[in-house]
Amino acid sequence: MGDRVRVGVGSTKRGASRRLVTCCAAVLVAIPLAASATPPPAGTAPTPPTATSAGPSALLDRARQGRVVPPALEDVEQVCALLTSCPDLPIPASMVPTDFASCVKSISSQLASPGGVAFSLLVRECGLRANSCSELRTCGLRGANATACAGRGRDNPAGYCDIDGRALSCFHERIAGVRDCPRGGEQCSVREGQAACSLGACPPEIAEGGAPVCSASGTRIVMCEHGVLNSLDCAAFGLICATNGPAGSRCAPPTAPCIGTSTRCEGDVSVSCYNGHEVRVECGAAGMTCAPSAAPGATPDGRTVGSCVAAAPAGAACDPNAPPRCEGATLRYCSAGQPRSFLCKTLGFNRCATTASGARCL
Repeated sequence: MGDRVRVGVGSTKRGASRRLVTCCAAVLVAIPLAASATPPPAGTAPTPPTATSAGPSALLDRARQGRVVPPALEDVEQVCALLTSCPDLPIPASMVPTDFASCVKSISSQLASPGGVAFSLLVRECGLRANSCSELRTCGLRGANATACAGRGRDNPAGYCDIDGRALSCFHERIAGVRDCPRGGEQCSVREGQAACSLGACPPEIAEGGAPVCSASGTRIVMCEHGVLNSLDCAAFGLICATNGPAGSRCAPPTAPCIGTSTRCEGDVSVSCYNGHEVRVECGAAGMTCAPSAAPGATPDGRTVGSCVAAAPAGAACDPNAPPRCEGATLRYCSAGQPRSFLCKTLGFNRCATTASGARCL
């Protein structure tokens, strides 16, 4: 489940190999989402369901259609409270923001961008539906035993295949990442201290050490290393493998091909390219509008969220660069120009605290 962790891999041999092996083991963390949903006026039809109410099958269906539906800001706040405060999550510590406000901003932006179709499954399948540290931890383990890394990775990261064929990353004797190889029809193997999901021995047509390529089925990115065919199953994200010239093989939605980086608006829907295929970001579903030239700072008051623009605040706007602060058990911060507050006790945390790494629940 991040790296930001992304599903695509490049063509540099050693770097591509490591991304192919580790991308889904850490499949969390390119943490970023979409902004607040403003309540509709009385008498209007309800907005379409957000990613929070969507199970894995709904997420895959959207990816196959090249659709990104940003979640509500309240749901991003909840997952960020868990990510920044829960201990012993099966996620590399370096990939989790320690500051609540930074987490919300990052996840909001990424899940309102074309790359949202390939965003961390741990966040989309687990984080957006978890209501406690225990729920998030259990979902992230993918069935692995929480003590599977006892005695492993004491000083350096160590790969391990558990009894059910999952690829685990162990560090300081705790699970730092889980990739469920059987889910993609793969088997776990350990090479150079890293656990990876593979399809067995390399076939003659795929050269040892070559750049990642698409499998014959068009659903996987594969690469031969040390005689083992390492694999990344794009289909697990509802995507296909696409080859885009010098960019190499990457996961992309099975939508119309496109080129370039420009964005166009069709009402409140932002349409652009992701790895050479069209993606539609449904800004209106989260109470936002399309930003044709979406970029950090594209709106003077900081309301740009990925490919969208958040609604203007009903009252006075706040400074998006102002540091978050704690008031008792309440965390107050600014999101896309809108003053926001999050009560830590809603998820069972005792208090809000501001530390050297930022404000978060404890």
